[in-house]
Amino acid sequence: ANELVLNPIERMIAKVEKIRQNPMVAAKLGEKEAEEAEKDPEEPKSGVARYSRAVTENITRYRFNKNKNNKKKKGPDPYETLILEKTIIKIGGLLALGFGEAGGEIIANNMKNSDGGLNAMVAGRKIQAIFGFCDIRQFTDATEVLRENVMMFVNQIAEIVHSIVDTFSGAANKNIGDAFLLVWRFPEKDRNMEVKEQTEDAAIKAKLADMSVMAFLKIMAAINRSSVLAQYRTNKALCNRIPNYKVKMGFGLHVGWAIEGAIGSKFKVDASYLSPNVNMASRLEAATKQFGVPLLISGALFDIFTPQTQKHCRQIDCVTVKGSNEPMPLLTIDVRTDHLNIKEPGPQGRHAKAHERQLREIEKTRMWSHRFSVYSMFDSDPDLIEMREHVTEKFMSTFRKGYALYEAGEWQQARDVLEKAKKMLEEEDG
Repeated sequence: ANELVLNPIERMIAKVEKIRQNPMVAAKLGEKEAEEAEKDPEEPKSGVARYSRAVTENITRYRFNKNKNNKKKKGPDPYETLILEKTIIKIGGLLALGFGEAGGEIIANNMKNSDGGLNAMVAGRKIQAIFGFCDIRQFTDATEVLRENVMMFVNQIAEIVHSIVDTFSGAANKNIGDAFLLVWRFPEKDRNMEVKEQTEDAAIKAKLADMSVMAFLKIMAAINRSSVLAQYRTNKALCNRIPNYKVKMGFGLHVGWAIEGAIGSKFKVDASYLSPNVNMASRLEAATKQFGVPLLISGALFDIFTPQTQKHCRQIDCVTVKGSNEPMPLLTIDVRTDHLNIKEPGPQGRHAKAHERQLREIEKTRMWSHRFSVYSMFDSDPDLIEMREHVTEKFMSTFRKGYALYEAGEWQQARDVLEKAKKMLEEEDG
C-alpha cells in the first residue's frame, strides 16, 4: 500500500507544491524523470521510475487477485495512480511551455487560489529586461513555396533560436510567424517572503547583456551550419523563386522597462510584455535591412555591455526614432557567415535530446561562474573567430575616424575615409 498508493500521493502533493511555488520548475520535472530513466534503465532513481517498476512487477499479480476476488477495492488501481502522477507532470510542463517565463505569475496566483476559480487576467508588473527580436528573411516567398511544410520550416529555425537563447539564460516569449521575441530578464532576489525585486548589480547586468548579444551571434552561426536548414538551399521550388536561397535572419536588441502580464480576455490569454522598449527591439530588427547589417544594437544596451564586448561593437549611426526625442546610437558587430561549413547531423532520438538538455544546463551554470567571462568567447569560440576573421584593428580604427568626420558634418572627408574602410573590408572578404 505504501509503495503503490501512499508514496505516489505524497509525491504528487510535493510536485504540485513545487509548481505552486515556482511554475517554471514544471518544465524541468518531466525532463528530470526522462534523464534519470536514460542514465540507468536497470536502476530507476526517481519516484515515478521506481513506481513504474513496482507497478510492472505487481500488475499481473494485482489483476489476478482482482479477478479472483471481486470484493470492493479499498484503494485506487495502482496503474491509475501512476497515470495521475505522470499527468500532473505533463500538465505542469505544458503550462510552463505555453505561458513561458512571463506567465509564471499567472500560474502561481491561480494555484494559490483555493476556491477552484480560474482568473488568468491578473495585474501586470513592471520589470527590467533585455528584449531581442529576430526575423526570418524572405518569409512570404518561402511560405508561398513551402505551403503546408512552412510549419516544419519555422519550427526547425525556432528549435535553433530557442535552444541557444536558453543556453545564454534568455527565454522565448512570442513566436509571431516569421519573428521571435526573446527576453533576458534581470535576475530577481527575495526582499521578503512575498516580494521580489530585480538586481541592481552592474556586473550581473553586464554579464546578461553580453549573453544576449552572444546568443544572437551564435544563432547566426548555427543557422548557417545547420544540416537541417541546408536542405532548403537545394529545394528546387525555393531556388527558382529565390536564386541561391539560404536561410537568413535579422536581429535587434534593446534594453529597458516593460509591463509583464496577461494580454487578452477570458477566451484567450497570452503572457507577454507591453512597452515602447519591446517595440524598439522590433524596429531595430526591421532597420537592419536599411543599414545592410544582420544585427542592430541600441546605445542603451551598449552602455551596459562589459568594456571588452564594447570594443567589438561598431557605431554606424545616431538617429531619433519614432516616439522619442533623444537621439539613439545604433551599433552592430561585424560578422561574415557565408563561408561557414555545414556541420554533420548529430545523434537523434530521446537519449540524444536528454543529453543535449544536460549539456545546456551545464553550460548555463558555467557561464554564470565567476571564473567565466562571456566576452572571452570572442577570442576562444571557433564560430566567432571564423565569422570575424575579416575584421581587423586597422579597419575598425579607419571606420571610426570616418564616422567621427560624419558626425562632425565633414561630409566629403567622411565619405573618402569611409570608402577606404569599405574597401579594406571587401579586400579581407576576398
